[in-house]
Amino acid sequence: MRRLKTLFFYAFIFLAISCNNDPDEAPLVEKTARIEIALDGSVEQYLINFGVHSLYQGQSDFVSASILQPNDLEWTQVIDEANTFNLSTSTTLTELVIESEEPVHTFGFNFNVIHSGELPDEDFEELSATIRIFGDNAEVQTFQYTARPVGEVSEVLSEVVRF
Repeated sequence: MRRLKTLFFYAFIFLAISCNNDPDEAPLVEKTARIEIALDGSVEQYLINFGVHSLYQGQSDFVSASILQPNDLEWTQVIDEANTFNLSTSTTLTELVIESEEPVHTFGFNFNVIHSGELPDEDFEELSATIRIFGDNAEVQTFQYTARPVGEVSEVLSEVVRF
């Protein structure tokens, strides 16, 4: 009986170790990440907040991100130590394009809009956005965002994408 218990003990240890070495775990795939945000509605009455974070390459190397369009726009805040790039703008734009400067396997982003508080006129349209994620110029994922009605607290779209 004692040998049987010992056999079960070793079998259990063997299975536990085998389960921890998961050969089916997907390898890290690195691609140049691009985010395209198409805005629609009364954009001029909103403050647009967008942030990119967690741009990782290899095990833990940070990668920078650049604003491609509009080309005259710059990051409002860059926190190198946290690998975070933030943009807050009230400029009228219909498209925002951001790209990683090097290939990454993971990145995160936050997007929300805040109504300026001006009374809407009869032509007012709530802002909506289509956020498309690309890896090496191939579309990977699409997100839809619709601003909350005027007077309500805005909601943040926060996602982490891994290639």
